This record gives sequence, structure tokens and C-alpha cells, in this order.
Amino acid sequence: MQATTTVFLTFGAYMVLLLAIGVWADRRFGKSYEGFVSAGRSLGGWVSAISAAASSESGWVMLGLSGLGYKHGLAAYWASFGCSLGFIFTSIFVVRQLRSSAAMHREVLTLGDYFALHFGGGERALRVLSSLLITVFMVAYVVAQFTAAGKQMAGMKLLSYQNGVWVGALIIGVYVLIGGYAAVCWTDMIQGLLMLAVLVAFPIYAVVAAGGFAGVGAKLSAAGLTHVWVGGKGASWSAVAFALTYFGFGLGYPGMPHAIIRFVTIRDAKEASTAAAVSAVYGTLVLFGSASLGIAGRALFPPSLLADPERILPAFTAAYFPPILGGIILAAVSAAIMSTADSQLMLAASSLAHDLWYKVLRRRPVPEKQMTWITRGIIGALTIFALLLALAKARVIDTLVLFAWGCLGAAFSPVVMLALYWKRFSWPGAVASFVVGPVVIVIWQLAGLSKGLHGLIPGTGLSLLAAVVVSLLYPKQDADVRT
Repeated sequence: MQATTTVFLTFGAYMVLLLAIGVWADRRFGKSYEGFVSAGRSLGGWVSAISAAASSESGWVMLGLSGLGYKHGLAAYWASFGCSLGFIFTSIFVVRQLRSSAAMHREVLTLGDYFALHFGGGERALRVLSSLLITVFMVAYVVAQFTAAGKQMAGMKLLSYQNGVWVGALIIGVYVLIGGYAAVCWTDMIQGLLMLAVLVAFPIYAVVAAGGFAGVGAKLSAAGLTHVWVGGKGASWSAVAFALTYFGFGLGYPGMPHAIIRFVTIRDAKEASTAAAVSAVYGTLVLFGSASLGIAGRALFPPSLLADPERILPAFTAAYFPPILGGIILAAVSAAIMSTADSQLMLAASSLAHDLWYKVLRRRPVPEKQMTWITRGIIGALTIFALLLALAKARVIDTLVLFAWGCLGAAFSPVVMLALYWKRFSWPGAVASFVVGPVVIVIWQLAGLSKGLHGLIPGTGLSLLAAVVVSLLYPKQDADVRT
């Protein structure tokens, strides 16, 4: 009982810090709608980069990816390698270029704004489709984060799954409602640093506890997990499909809406360059750290002691660390969850309020205070909806995240890259990408093909093809491209 109390007190202190940041953000940026949804486009490179990277990784990097390492051994590094390449590619080819392109339009607050102003046509179609895609798949992603919160609390034997979901949803909803975009970014930076500390230090400790690399290797070899191909029987189709699925995960990074919005609203070009470098290094460290923790954890906890691979981090924490550190680790996993869920709630709400309701449906001036409260109301409604879905049934985090990530990446990555690098890319081509990518992935999923190769790769490929073909048929006349 005393240990549980210590964990909760430590975790509670961290939650108070997050709520305090929300109050500070409201006082500094909450006086205008621009401040509430974009922090006045004043955030620097470190805040933007770490908050973007942390929001990209979610509870998946703490629980899902470590669970892959526990279950599949060295083959889990396919996911680490593929996602790291996604970070690096985005840092080199998207961050600075997107900021430069968006800077030409001072009134850009959302991705819908950027697309409408960049293409100079098809505003209603672009705003409606982008806002609906963001909302539907961001809510699916938030459900995965609330599910991760419940699993974390249950795994540490602190609360039941259902109560853990309630706690996670309540805390996230409150500080996003209070502080808006600035609270999201600043809390995400703090949470990102905490995630980095855990995913660098814990794998090292786990390897030492397991008897060094020799001890880990012996246990993995006995379990048949030292092969780079899943199953240990060479490059079979199922093993190649597994590698391609997780390697292809990196295709989503250039267009992931809740991450790239940071680079649209970053302060200036110099800060964008800083953000590019920080993001690539940060992403690589946490991705390889998480898989390594799961791999070392397999040597410490045989499957007979751990029914759910995605609970390796809480199990390792409870077994090897004192309660006060357990509270910090609980905070770290919560950080991964919150840094994604808060960003997704904020983006979905601002897209619905600003792009769909204000720009498409109402099309008349609205007082800034009213817009702020409308956005807050939508944040609250989406939080409750995602909470109810997460309570309905405990889901596999890795599966749910892959589906939502795939649909968003297939829709937005081709649009972002072509908008930046192809002068003939037109708004009808963007609409085609928004439609084709998610449809392919949904059909792929319903047909059961995702049990082999995930739909992200064919979805992104066909989305890109549709965007190019339609743009050639209906070319853009006046391009805005920054390379």
C-alpha cells in the first residue's frame, strides 16, 4: 500500500505540473484565437521538434514497440529502422521547406488553411476532406492512447484498465481545454524529454540486469528470436511482409498532420533548421531504445510471467525499481500517451471548428472568444467520444495505431511532398490523394490482406499515383513551391 501511495504521489506531482503549464499557456496565449490554436506562431525549434517527435510516437513507442521487441526479438528493429528513416527524411526534405512555403501566407493557422492558400482553388473540397480525415483517424488514434493509459495502470497494478482509461482521458482533456496549442507543445516537449531519458537509460539497465549481451543473447537464442526475419526460417513471405509493414511505417512521417503542423507554425526559418536536426536525432534514439528494451526484457521475463508483451515496460519497472521511480516511469508512459492524444485532440478540434464550421459552413466573421470556446467544446466532445470507445474493449495498441497512421500517412504524405516539390500539382490531385489513400487501406483491411502486408505501402503508392495522374489531367496554373 505504501509503495502504491508513493507511485501515485510522484505521478500526481507530474500531473499538477502539466496542468500548471496549461494555466500558464492560457494566460499568455489565450487572449486570441490565433494564440489558442497556434501559439501565435511563436514557438522555437527545440519546442517544435521535440513536441512534434513525441506526438508522433505516442503510447506505441513506449508500449507497442517495446512489445514488438519482446515478442519478435531482433526482427523488431525493422520498425525502429524504418521509422528512423521516416524522421530523417522528414527532417531533410519537409521541415524547412514546409515552413518556408507556409510563411508566404500569414493567415495560416491550420493545415486546411495551408492547402487552401497554397493551391489557390478547391478551398471547400480541400478543407472538408482534410478536416474529416483528420477528425476520423485522429479520434481512432486517441482511442489507442487511452487504451495505452489503461494498460499502463493495469500493468503496474495501480488501477483497473477501465479506471486507468478514465484517469488518462480526464488529465489530457483538462489541460488541452485550458491551454490550447501552446499547452500542447510545451507539455509535449517536457514529456518528450522524459520519454527520451527512459528509453535511453532503461535498455542499458535491462541488458545489465539480464547478464549483459551474452545473457540476453543466450535467452533470445533459446527462444528462437535472434534472427532478423520473423519466425527464424529465413526470408519467407510472412517474414518479408512483416519487415515491409514496419519498414514502410516511415512513409507516414512526411504527412502526419499532428506533427507537421508544428513546422507550419514555427517561428522562423532559423528555428526550422534547428527543429530538423533535433527531430532526426531524437526520433532515432527513442525508436531503437524502445525495441531494445523489449528485447532485453524477454531475457528477464519469460512468456509464462508476462501474458501481454505490451506490458513489458510496466512489468520491468515494478520488478526492478523503487516506488518513487515507478511514479516517474508511469509519468513517462503517460507522457508518450498524452503528447500524442493532446496534439490529436487539438488538431481535430481546430480543423472542425476553423476549417469546416467557420471557413466552409458559416463563412461570416465570428468573435475570437466565441471561436475559442467553440473549439474547446469540440475538444471536450471528442475526448468523451474517444473515452467511451476505449472503455468498450481493450485493443491491441500496435494494430490500432498502424491502421490510423496508415490512413493518415497515405492521404497526407503524397500531398505534402508534391505540394513542396512539383509545380504542376493541383488541388484536384490533392483531393484524389485524400480519397484514394484511406480507401485503399480500409479495403485492404476489410479484405484481410493486412494480415500479410499492411495497407500503408500500397495505399501510399496508389494515393501518389492518383495525385499525379489527376494533376496531369487538371494541372495547376500558378504554383507555390519552395525547395
